Amino acid sequence: MTPVPPPNAAIAELSSSLGEDSARELVEMFLGNFPTVLAELNSGDREQRRRAAHSLKSSSHIVGADRLSGRMAELEARLTLPSGSVSHEDVTGTIEEFERIAVALRAYARQGA
Repeated sequence: MTPVPPPNAAIAELSSSLGEDSARELVEMFLGNFPTVLAELNSGDREQRRRAAHSLKSSSHIVGADRLSGRMAELEARLTLPSGSVSHEDVTGTIEEFERIAVALRAYARQGA
């Protein structure tokens, strides 16, 4: 089986600086933590949701999921406002964007298994 290369420049940089195994572990953590962060984004008070958006923004950026990170940055900014909320479209869009990037991330992470 041919090894799957890092799927984007951010993961290539992680692999170069931390080593391949550590980069794969970070990707696995991102993939594994998504359901928990999504649940936090979908429930709780505005501040809890803002923290979830911030967390997903940061972790998405680390693994090179820039569109997801940008989506979370916008949502985090909205949730700093007293009237800020998370809509059904926010949640479904977040899931869709995660699934789009997760295909390549899963293939990469499985190489370390």
